[in-house]
Amino acid sequence: MGKSLVTGIEIGHHSIKAVVLKPNKGAFALVDYQELPIEVGIFPDNHMSNYQKIVKKLKELRKCLPRFSSKVALAIPDNAVISKILQIDSVHGSHEIEYAITQAFSNQSPFPIEELNLDYVQLSHSGDHSKASYQVYATKKEVVEQQAMLFKSASFQPIIVDTRTHALIHIWQIAARANNKSDWLLVNVDFECSSLCIDFPDKAPYCKEVVLDNNIGKHQAERSIAVGQQSKRFVTELLDKIQRSLQLIASVHGVVISGVWLSGPGANTVILADEVTRRLHIECEYLNPLSLLTLPQRGRSFSILANGYRFTSAAGIALRGLTWLEQDHAA
Repeated sequence: MGKSLVTGIEIGHHSIKAVVLKPNKGAFALVDYQELPIEVGIFPDNHMSNYQKIVKKLKELRKCLPRFSSKVALAIPDNAVISKILQIDSVHGSHEIEYAITQAFSNQSPFPIEELNLDYVQLSHSGDHSKASYQVYATKKEVVEQQAMLFKSASFQPIIVDTRTHALIHIWQIAARANNKSDWLLVNVDFECSSLCIDFPDKAPYCKEVVLDNNIGKHQAERSIAVGQQSKRFVTELLDKIQRSLQLIASVHGVVISGVWLSGPGANTVILADEVTRRLHIECEYLNPLSLLTLPQRGRSFSILANGYRFTSAAGIALRGLTWLEQDHAA
């Protein structure tokens, strides 16, 4: 059992969320999920400044999880990743391909290639058989190594470091298949950074990260009397971003969005769902990613339905980890 469990972990400003999954007859089964409140500011941009506090929190989380759930999938911010599409002469052998990609990327990278971790996946073949296109991802080694060291110090075993966007797209893909809604937009609402995502059958996904007024999270935590005003401003700004994305998706990708899935910690922000329907004239539903999984026969099934939308990123990260293990370790 221990070999098949993967824990997806999302670190937010107010809590750490973890979702433990395992393969189940061609699908994925939910084993456990946990949310651990944390001190605001304990995870700054420079994790090393609070190293001991962070490790202590991660050890606390480790004790809450099932015994064989030490393998973890992690995510880094999308702005920490450089993404490029490269065309490489068709060659044989994985080592030749890797060398060619490394050389081509180094010519376009703002950083020395020895400071970067690279990952890549081949895209669909074009008409020119002499060339092959690859989507290449790069991030600084120190970013990955710092995260890995933190989790190893808490007795976790990191197996993959991905991006939050990839995790959310994975959730969108499962939701679209399960609900037969390929023209719906996933909006993962977070008070620090919200994400708008949709995938297409014949082209790269559309993913947009938007940073809005993040005082709302602080005010909610403090039960401030200004929550009402902050919520309205937050909702108005987010709706503006969604509306622009709907227009862009229609004009550039030829897809008219017919509905919005709300997920993430801020999905239940007061009036948000109602305003999406009223202002944008489209359907709006809460997306609970845990309901897309095979659920345990007993336990917290009712609470899963109540608050599962908070775990969208963590569930997506876990899915990325399991998929990576089961396939060819591609990006």
